[in-house]
Amino acid sequence: MNTSSGNKRLTADKTGYDAADEGEEQSGRWLISYADLITTLMVLFLALYVLQLAKTRELEINALERHVKTEATSATPDASKKRLLSLLEPLQDNRQITITNAAHGVEIAINAKVLFNSGDARLLPESFGVLNQIAGVLRDKSKNNILVEGHTDNAPISTAKYESNWELSSARAGAVVRFFADKGIEAHRMAAIGRADNFPLIIGDDAAARAANRRVTILVEY
Repeated sequence: MNTSSGNKRLTADKTGYDAADEGEEQSGRWLISYADLITTLMVLFLALYVLQLAKTRELEINALERHVKTEATSATPDASKKRLLSLLEPLQDNRQITITNAAHGVEIAINAKVLFNSGDARLLPESFGVLNQIAGVLRDKSKNNILVEGHTDNAPISTAKYESNWELSSARAGAVVRFFADKGIEAHRMAAIGRADNFPLIIGDDAAARAANRRVTILVEY
């Protein structure tokens, strides 16, 4: 009888211990799951923080690059104009060719008698030298747009080829543009415009004023 009671007591005690162990094990599993969740959340928040830092850094770098680019862009035109002026300066002849730092770019003005016979728009062979030099500079040292304008004096013209100064001035501008295109300057950079006698350098009807007003201007735009 005592032995049977003892066995029952041992069995009950063992069952109690097993239940307690199982409860502790279940409690431990919960703690492990909770710890895993906390660790996962920490890793997630850390990753988000690192991504935000990277994004902020990228924005700062982009802002700095834009600032540097803006400063470089704002400084480039003046420096480029000065360089172009210095390259063209040797061609300047106050009587026939002038180089000017104009508001919208660098302007090269060539007296018409250097380029054409009176009332004609065919380039003179003796003009090829100076035009070659100008074309070389504008082709190799500049990528800006080029506006070529023909100007006449106020003496009316009416011939079988040119009905007015509009046609003559346009043809002269076109002749210079074609010459530059043949020398390798990209056609899309250039435009030819006839101004007739609407933009005189000197107001007057005397021979000196008319001679000064007959010209071709080459504007390198900035």
